[in-house]
Amino acid sequence: MTSLPVPGTPRLLAARLERTGEVLRELLRSLKQALPIVAGVAGPIFIASLALLAWAGVPPMKAATLPWRSGAPLWLAQAVLAAWPLWALRGRLLPTAWCVQLRCLPLTARDLWASDMAVSAVVLAPLAALYAVSVTVFAVQRPAWWLQAWPLCVLSLGGSWLASCGLGALALGWQRRGVSVHARRVTRMRTPEELLASPPRLFAALLWKPWWRGALAPGGRAVVVGIASTGLIAGAWVSGAWPVVPGAAWALMFCMSTVALTERVQRAMEGHLAGRSHWLAALPTTTPWRAQSRLLICAPMWIAGVLVVGFVLAVRPWRAAPLACFAAGLFATPAVMSAVPSANREAHVGLWAICVGVLTALGSELWN
Repeated sequence: MTSLPVPGTPRLLAARLERTGEVLRELLRSLKQALPIVAGVAGPIFIASLALLAWAGVPPMKAATLPWRSGAPLWLAQAVLAAWPLWALRGRLLPTAWCVQLRCLPLTARDLWASDMAVSAVVLAPLAALYAVSVTVFAVQRPAWWLQAWPLCVLSLGGSWLASCGLGALALGWQRRGVSVHARRVTRMRTPEELLASPPRLFAALLWKPWWRGALAPGGRAVVVGIASTGLIAGAWVSGAWPVVPGAAWALMFCMSTVALTERVQRAMEGHLAGRSHWLAALPTTTPWRAQSRLLICAPMWIAGVLVVGFVLAVRPWRAAPLACFAAGLFATPAVMSAVPSANREAHVGLWAICVGVLTALGSELWN
């Protein structure tokens, strides 16, 4: 881990942007093996209709033409969703060692905020390019709603991107402040004698406490936030809160978020267990903790599935066959994904691409 340079806004920005470039290159390398599969699944769709790319900018632009009670939540939801990559990558963009050094250096809050905004802008630059494509497509197609208020639509879209950058900067600031919180937790740790007096059970020591206390990324609290977010998506989808967004798009967002959350938890859990492989080999049996780890991997998607199926049963009339298949798919998908090691990227990416497609198709038919 490289250390930060001598204090100064230009040097701080250069160091932060260099670290951001390293993280983005690592992501590209990790996706290199999966790109042929993703291109094979999604490529024909995008080639057949470039207008699908324009959907990325529809919510902020459409929000500018709606009454503020309907438009403001739609605009805010898009800004929060677009800022999610900064929250997910905050631990890699700002490692703990960097956070400690930043607290020790004589840097002003303005310097830190400027560097956080610069990192957010770099990470969200592809989204800005996608928004530019969206504006271009609508400028060519000229739908009536866009033509009547296009300056305000473009301004709303740009403001949404800036708001996403600001939320991403807040996520990075949260990461910096988390160092002091962790330090306070360390000072409250019990002595070795107290720990040995009440040894925890294997499940708590091996899986639950590291998962819930943030030793894994994502940790338990982040997973709870992810489940709550999928619950909000499910509620907006089932209730039809924003008719401008079609049901198939809501189904796609819900299925992608649940599958992505399952995949991230699986990678974190497998990495956590791999780091303790020598110690685990000394255990008398492997069945309990392996089954328990798979249950933790499956739990987020199962909980989200119970939420969405409960919403459907309570709010709207449903078609029995698609709902039963959708519920079975939500139950089976994490079980199948956890059976395939995440290190096998080709099989794993192909599996979640197929699962997202099938679940989206079933979800789109729940009440058609």
